[in-house]
Amino acid sequence: QVRIETGRKHQIRVHLQDRHTPVYGDDMYGLEVWNKRLSKVHQITRPLLHAYTLEINHPITGELLNFRAPIPVDMQKIIKTIWPQGAEEQPEFFKES
Repeated sequence: QVRIETGRKHQIRVHLQDRHTPVYGDDMYGLEVWNKRLSKVHQITRPLLHAYTLEINHPITGELLNFRAPIPVDMQKIIKTIWPQGAEEQPEFFKES
């Protein structure tokens, strides 16, 4: 999980690369060997990066708005492969909208 404060371009991807946990499928900051394997084995050719929750203040009212989007099915498949207990530990990530 990552908490972003500023929204600078590539911020998430750069920080994850710096802590040696790059985004799978990221051609710029990811690991080439992992990306090739994702493409070959799982037919995934995009960065596996998803905003599950987005919170912003309404620009006029200041009200805190909270948006949630379920994790896409292709990402759930990869998550279940590399984190089998994920659905038990974080069940809200695997619920459909």
